[in-house]
Amino acid sequence: MQWIGTWARALRWHQWSKNLLIFIPLVVGHAYGDTDKIATAVAAFVILCLAASANYVVNDILDREADRRHPTKHRRPLASGQISVTTGYAIASVMGLVALAAAFYLSVPFLLGLIAYLALTLLYSTLLRRLPLIDVLAIAILFSLRILMGTLVISLEPSPWLQSFSLCFFLSSAFAKRHAELIGAADRERNIANRGYHREDWPLTLAFGISSGMASIVIMLLYLANDAMPSGYYSDRTWLYIVPLALTAWLMRIWLLAQRGEFRTDPVIFALTDLTSLGLGLTTAGAFCLAL
Repeated sequence: MQWIGTWARALRWHQWSKNLLIFIPLVVGHAYGDTDKIATAVAAFVILCLAASANYVVNDILDREADRRHPTKHRRPLASGQISVTTGYAIASVMGLVALAAAFYLSVPFLLGLIAYLALTLLYSTLLRRLPLIDVLAIAILFSLRILMGTLVISLEPSPWLQSFSLCFFLSSAFAKRHAELIGAADRERNIANRGYHREDWPLTLAFGISSGMASIVIMLLYLANDAMPSGYYSDRTWLYIVPLALTAWLMRIWLLAQRGEFRTDPVIFALTDLTSLGLGLTTAGAFCLAL
């Protein structure tokens, strides 16, 4: 049964949590009572997970030589030789083709979004991650693209408010991770390998990151005042203001950890594993329910 663990690491099942973002339009679009849309969103989630895992396998194949020189990444199945390159390409190809075929059957707009997602992830792996500042912008776009795909697949009208908020919010969290790496690099008096950043760039990531985070909160407040409140979906709209308050607290927390060099993981994975983040998430969900 060892092969199960090997393939779990190769496919990075733990990264599938990022794809939960595809359900956000189902909630904020008040389509959670429609069983057909729920089933469609679940199918889209599975398809996106297949495509993401295929991309991770290809990425590990391309990075296997560099991973073999890394203190921890050398244990990855493709870098360590537990899975051959031929097998990796074969499995990734099958998963990718199945995902694309299923996406075509599910929704053509969703298929186009998935193609854009795969193209951008491949471009990020081969080029963009080595370009300072552009790398975090690409990461933020990938997070926002998941939300857009969730909107398209259940046939809702894309919301400029939601897309603007998500881009700024995830840009801030991506900058926080990079800022933490730069703080750690500055302490060790070296640059971040293969990233294009210099250790003295940390004031730039700090400025861009915090400002984009605060911009996301302003966008949410404007949305609440100009769109959500008059919509008629909420019986007690006052509770909605707890949502931006909780998100502000979360941003303050990750930036405190980033400044200390302690925020080193993916923001979605961090939010799902950190007790304080889970508490703020439950507070947000509770406020949304009370507002209905």
